[in-house]
Amino acid sequence: MDNTPRHFILGTAGHIDHGKSSLIEALTGTDPDRLPEEKARGMTIELGFAQLAIPASDGSGNKLELGVVDVPGHADFVKNMVAGVGAIDLALFIVAADDGWMPQTEEHYQILTYLGVKNAVIALTKLDLAEDLELVLEDLKENLAGGIWENAPIVPVSSHTGQGIDDLRDTISSVLTKAPVVRNSGKPRLPVDRAFSIKGVGTVVTGTLTEGNVDAGTDLVVRPGGEVAHVRSAQSHSQTVESVPPGTRTALNLTGISLREDRRGARSGVGRGDVLTLPNSGEAVTAIDVLISKSDRGIRGMKQSTKAIRTGRQVMFHHGSSGVAARLHILGQRSLSPGETVLAELRFKTPVYVFAGDSFVLRNASLGVTLAGGIVLDEDANRRAFRKPFQKEFLEARALAPHDLETLVRSQLKRDMVAPISSLLLKSHFSSEAVVEVVDRLVAEGALQRSGDWVFEGAWWKRITGVAGERILAVHRDHPDQLGFPLRELRTMMERELPAPKFFDMVLEGLLSGEFAKAGPNIRHRDHIPQLPPNLLKAGELVRKRLASDLKSPPNKGETAANPAEEKALRFLAHTGEVIELDPKTVISTAGYELIQSEIVAFLKAHGKATASELRQHTGTVRRILMPLLERLDAYKVTVREGDDRRLR
Repeated sequence: MDNTPRHFILGTAGHIDHGKSSLIEALTGTDPDRLPEEKARGMTIELGFAQLAIPASDGSGNKLELGVVDVPGHADFVKNMVAGVGAIDLALFIVAADDGWMPQTEEHYQILTYLGVKNAVIALTKLDLAEDLELVLEDLKENLAGGIWENAPIVPVSSHTGQGIDDLRDTISSVLTKAPVVRNSGKPRLPVDRAFSIKGVGTVVTGTLTEGNVDAGTDLVVRPGGEVAHVRSAQSHSQTVESVPPGTRTALNLTGISLREDRRGARSGVGRGDVLTLPNSGEAVTAIDVLISKSDRGIRGMKQSTKAIRTGRQVMFHHGSSGVAARLHILGQRSLSPGETVLAELRFKTPVYVFAGDSFVLRNASLGVTLAGGIVLDEDANRRAFRKPFQKEFLEARALAPHDLETLVRSQLKRDMVAPISSLLLKSHFSSEAVVEVVDRLVAEGALQRSGDWVFEGAWWKRITGVAGERILAVHRDHPDQLGFPLRELRTMMERELPAPKFFDMVLEGLLSGEFAKAGPNIRHRDHIPQLPPNLLKAGELVRKRLASDLKSPPNKGETAANPAEEKALRFLAHTGEVIELDPKTVISTAGYELIQSEIVAFLKAHGKATASELRQHTGTVRRILMPLLERLDAYKVTVREGDDRRLR
């Protein structure tokens, strides 16, 4: 039995004064309101934290370790609320029985819907103050109908009397026991929601760790700034640990970096809204392409919530623990109306660090209204490509399945044609092992082609190599006397078709592994045999006849080619490999050379070694032929000379 604790993050949400903090204290024994101002005003302003350990509901004996994030409910602090729920596994959605569904209840509901939080438990608080519980429950179910929490359990509770608290713990356990294991992609991200300095300790940051482990003693990079910080020590659930697993509230003591200070626009140090991640895990960007939806549900008292969002307007982009100003550009239409979903691009002055598949919320900062939410489709968008047809096709493909790995791989290769596997989907929720597994399967299916660290879109690669192959064959048809197509010319031609010149070597490798072969500085089809040009046909036949008259002891070069035409024919035959020039005065047909070589090899295998005289007698050739032929065999590492003897290498 595996008794390893399962880690989850639980986040509260709901209207102000509906008892979120009181309920967390009743559940965990910890008051999450830590600021003096919060105590004085009796309201949550900043994020609060607690922890809860409960047994799994399946009787396995496993423990569920919950990091609890309590968020403010007041309209003035929704930006703080969004920073706290960016990476939760379960929403503890709180509605007071004496108030029912209120404006901030609706806004928090929409925010969590935009962020794709599928698991929720509805806590109907202040049960002791309810006048008509059935009416409140009916109203609550009507507001949840048709949404992602339509079937979420509803648990009536009273933090004051303790009624229903045990039932709430049991319900939370039941929902999370059935929940999937927190993904571990090996790509840890820690959105910083608190950063402070402790005397004698130094810089400390806290946040919710997602998707990977962080080990004490390692270096992390602060995004978007790019500064490196060393993890001196780590804590999780108030315990010092060597390694922090994903899905946990985490505190890291960092060295080599101070708290962030903005001086004349410069960004340095670490602060809320930053993301800590591993080195070589991709860069922050100033543009992302996204899928955006706007709810058709209005928020009472907020007229802006029902108005269309016009393209070109400024919005606040809330992602993780950050809120960054962005300019919204909608694709194909001028505005986004309630109930619509569109493709769009967000452009930033301050870089953001996001993964493909991340969820986010858009708000109107000046009016304090939630406008829309969405999913990142292109985490490294190119502004100049946004309205191009190929980018539209790419975004439409990803929009159909933004969390499907095969869709992400296929769409990127269809758009880019080629990508290095080592950085393919680097900024995504999928491990490098998972990416390689999908790539290899698609290669086996013929959808992709792979060469070392590079992967190519299959149909494009077939077309590219087909174009190159057809050009070589065209040269064979038009110029049968030529050995092949000069590689230099092929490179120049193909580089116009390729994303970068370096890919020509891969095209060449693909050709040579198939039907084509190198011939000196040329490339030819393996079956191509150059034909003598018409004006040299007669001279060529005479040269061939003289060399064939005695395969082992043909006439010397001057006798083989006795005039300029025959000399041209001989050079052609040597160029095509039909004749071998042993030295400036000695030539032999390739057939004669291979015959003598085979007899020499057989003799040395049988006798171990032999002198040149013994080999001449065995082959029946003459010294004029044998000696340069033996030197050629030495040079080609067929034989090796030891004194007067030769043996096989």
